[in-house]
Amino acid sequence: MSAAQPPRRRSDAVANRAALLDAAERILLRDGPAVPLDVVAREAGVGIATLYRNFADREELYAAVVHRCYELVAALAQEAERSAAPPLDALAGFLDRLLTEHHHLALPLLGAPGPLQQDGAEPLGPRISRSLAAVLKRGIDDGSIRPDATAADLVVVGAMLAHAQLPPDAWQRAAHRIAVLVLDGLRARPGTTRLPAGLTEPEVDRIMTRRGSDTAAH
Repeated sequence: MSAAQPPRRRSDAVANRAALLDAAERILLRDGPAVPLDVVAREAGVGIATLYRNFADREELYAAVVHRCYELVAALAQEAERSAAPPLDALAGFLDRLLTEHHHLALPLLGAPGPLQQDGAEPLGPRISRSLAAVLKRGIDDGSIRPDATAADLVVVGAMLAHAQLPPDAWQRAAHRIAVLVLDGLRARPGTTRLPAGLTEPEVDRIMTRRGSDTAAH
């Protein structure tokens, strides 16, 4: 009987951590980051001591939520990269999935600290950019996408669409329309006016990446 207890405790710990991340994600999207941590614990159905066993403080908890959100976006970008669909269709799928998963995207606006990068781990921001750049390159090479479009443009669009600016039903309709407009703007056409200078991919990657040593500054 006692031999079965450690696996159960480990299973409970995993479930508690997941519940805390889910609750913190909902609260970040609904109320912002200033909500007391005991509210997060209560919404997760655990005690405050359980929260502190998993996360040292608010910074660590919300950094874990942001990291999980970036992992989701990276997975969606990789799906687009691996897709056999025409490049514009692959990007349409990426933006559509972002909007479908918006209730899981408690992401910081560009300019706020990005996901915490553990030493030795591949940064998630550059991974997202790399996947989107690969899709764009396919489209530029086959002539379907304008040659001055960049992965940085798509990252900014994705960051904007991830933050609802209207009530949910209205935002879904408006955001899907904006996504279609963006995709149409990516289409290569004769005589298209060249885009003005924007953010570079290295700039966006720096914005989306921070190391463990940076956390004290935020």
